[in-house]
Amino acid sequence: MDKIYSLIKENEINIVLINLEGEGFYNSDLKVIFINESLSEEKQKEVILHELGHALNHKDLSILYDKPVFRSKMENEATSFMMDYLIKESDGHFDYSGVFENYNLGLGWETRIK
Repeated sequence: MDKIYSLIKENEINIVLINLEGEGFYNSDLKVIFINESLSEEKQKEVILHELGHALNHKDLSILYDKPVFRSKMENEATSFMMDYLIKESDGHFDYSGVFENYNLGLGWETRIK
């Protein structure tokens, strides 16, 4: 998590653990990632990485998030950011099938991450 926190600090982003209905979200105006405090530590890490993907790659695109096509594209990019990070971190020892199941990813993702 040290590398993740370094990225967060470098980009002047704050993390707030809070009681949420969802897993988490990024507020670009506040530069804050809100994380559901009831998630397991591992799931919090995944959500932080996903939201960090939004923070780093979609800084000036929040106005487009209300458009379904753009939202879908940004969600896929944020999930890719998270998965790429986890794969690199695990030195290739990564449970791909668990990720597909956990995130309800279709077969198109299989070629993307292997």
